[in-house]
Order: sequence, then structure tokens, then C-alpha cells
Amino acid sequence: MLLIALFLLLYSLPSIILALLQYTHIKKALTKEAILLDSKDYLKAGYYALANLRLRIIEKIIDAVVFCAWISFGLGALWTYLSAFGLNFYLQGVIFLLLLFLLSALIKLPLSMYQTFGVDKKYGFCKQSVGLFFVDLLKSSVLGILIGGAIFYGLLWVIENFEYWWIAGFCLVFAIVIAANAIYPTLIAPLFNKFVPLEDIELKNRIESLLLQVGFKSSGVFVMDASKRDGRLNAYFGGIGRTKRVVLFDTLLDKISKDGLLAILGHELGHFKHKDILKNIFIAGSFLFVLFFIASHFPTLFYTQSALPQNSAGTLSLLLLLEPVLSFWFLPIMGYFSRKAEYGADAFGASLSSKNHLANALVRLVNENKEFPSSHPLYIFFYYSHPPLLERLKALDYEVSADYENAKA
Repeated sequence: MLLIALFLLLYSLPSIILALLQYTHIKKALTKEAILLDSKDYLKAGYYALANLRLRIIEKIIDAVVFCAWISFGLGALWTYLSAFGLNFYLQGVIFLLLLFLLSALIKLPLSMYQTFGVDKKYGFCKQSVGLFFVDLLKSSVLGILIGGAIFYGLLWVIENFEYWWIAGFCLVFAIVIAANAIYPTLIAPLFNKFVPLEDIELKNRIESLLLQVGFKSSGVFVMDASKRDGRLNAYFGGIGRTKRVVLFDTLLDKISKDGLLAILGHELGHFKHKDILKNIFIAGSFLFVLFFIASHFPTLFYTQSALPQNSAGTLSLLLLLEPVLSFWFLPIMGYFSRKAEYGADAFGASLSSKNHLANALVRLVNENKEFPSSHPLYIFFYYSHPPLLERLKALDYEVSADYENAKA
């Protein structure tokens, strides 16, 4: 069948090949002298990366099997089953799409649990309980049903009522993406984590002074209780317009110096100054536009091979199943612009503090997060949104060998 052949040849096979290339690269790198990390952490980071790659390969195999099952008999059988209830077309379409989404996620739940409680816990990252895992799962599922159901209904209505529905559908989803970014920090994120104002007055004043220097208006500086789930370090700027806020992981405050933290925030402010967020929205919008255009031109053969009616529900179900294929080949485009923006943000962050402060902070993050510092070029080309750290340090004129011990201190 054409659909299955396209999925396997354009997504499953290249994804697995890339994972195997990366796996072989890391295995070889582990036989060489450690860089950026001490020998023990270097090995630990490498073994963690290998474990994740094994899971990635298994995940791609499961994706292929599930896709084949949906196309061969699952989609048609599910639509026929729901049709027997005599439901309103839009209600049937929403239920059909939600079941497709939820059943596919349920099949991969055991793999997700093993990733969290098997791999991540073994390497010291997972901090959450099984109970919290399922509470998060329940919350995200309810949100997915409510928000996803509304989006599916809107798209079904648009497809049924607009001749050039793919343009209207793109506008609808793009508007939802922008709205989601605006409400996420204040309405969605607090459902999963607690956010409290930063109590360190000195650090808060230095951060606010930095924001003022760049002209970034935020609704506050907050600390997130990330440690109840994960031990990794991070910080980010979230929101759009009045909802913008600075968020620091609580794991970050004890591990990074104040100068290093300000350098990292300076890097993030570089994205703001260079309007990278707007550029990313434009790039994501371009992908959505292409996605909807392709969906509007699905050949009749796609529907007959999957036993689907050639209607809005059938089109959206095929779009959901084929989206990973299209995303995979769009990743290098997004990655190229993203990596380029990271170099610019590094330069800006270094100008606000110093090259050494930023470089030391980046090295510290790699050490604490146990990120393996070497990757296969093709793997970087497809998957990396950030340049390899060694390349970023080189751009900052940072001598790894000379300052390595200082970075660990």
C-alpha cells in the first residue's frame, strides 16, 4: 500500500538510520578521552544517551506498527463502528479524532513510563512518584480532550463550509497556537507546577536591572518547583505581551552562580532583542501552512486504502497520522534557523555579562544535565535546535582545556 510505503520509507527508516548513526558515534566517542565532563560523568552521559537512543528506535518501530494497523483496518473499522450510533456528523467526527489521538497515545504509554521510571530514574533525573505521573497524565488528558475536541470541531466545520478550507484551517490553528503561547504561563503551567516570586532580593534586583537594560517588560520573576519531577536545570521566558514572565527552575538556583544565571538570562534576552520568538512563530506558521495545503491535496487513493470516507473527518485523521512524516523533513529547516539564532543570542548574552560567565554557565549546565558533548553531524542536522556546545564555546573564544576546572567549581 502506498501510504504504508511512504510512512516507512520517508519516516520510519530514516529515523532509525539516524538513531543508529548517533548510537555508533557515541559508542566510538566513549572510547576516547572525556571532554567537558569528568571521566565518570562523561561515561554516564554517554550511557544515558545510548539508552535513550535504544528507546527512540523502539518508539519508531512501534510508530510504524501502529500506523500500519490504523491504515490497514483500524481507521475504517473505527469510523464504521461510530457510524452505527447515528450520531451528528460533527460529534462523530470529534469522537473519531479524539479516539485516534488517545488510543495512539495509550499504546505508547508503557514506553513513556519506562523512559521516566526506568531510564531517567536510573540516571538520577526522575524525582516524581508514580502517583504524580498519573496525576499529570490525567490533567494533560483532560486538557487534550477539551482543547483538542474544540479544535477538531472547529476544523471539521471549516472543512465542510469553506471551499479553500485549508487557508481558513491554517488561520484557525495558527491563531490558537499564538493564544496558547499567551495563556500558557498564567493558566496552563500552574496546573502542573507551583510558581512563586523569587525571594532572593539581590538576584531579583539584578535580573530586573538586566531586563530594564534590554527593554523587556515582564509580569515578574518566578521560581518553578521543577525538582519534584526532574533534577535537570533550566530557565525560560514565557508568555506573550502582558503575560511575559521570567521562570527559573528551583534546581537552577543551587547549581549556577548568580553571574552565570544572569549570563543565561542574557542569552534568552538575546532571543527577545533579535525578535527570534517572532521568527520562530513565522517559521512554525509556514510549516502549518504547508501542512494544510498538502492535506487539501490528499489523493483519493489515500482514503480508499484506509477505508475512510473522503470527508473532513477522514482528511484530519490522515493529517494526524502523516504529520510526523512532514515534520521530520521540516526539522532541518527549523533547526538551521534555530542554531543560527543561538549563536546570535550567545553573543548578545556575552555582551551583557562576559564571555567567560556565559561559557562557564553553559559548561555547568552540560555537567549537571549530563548531556553528551559529541554527536553525529547528520543527527545534529536533523534534530539539534542548539549548536553543539563545543561549537558555541569556540564562537565565544572559550578555551575548554584552560578553564574546565573553573567551570566545574
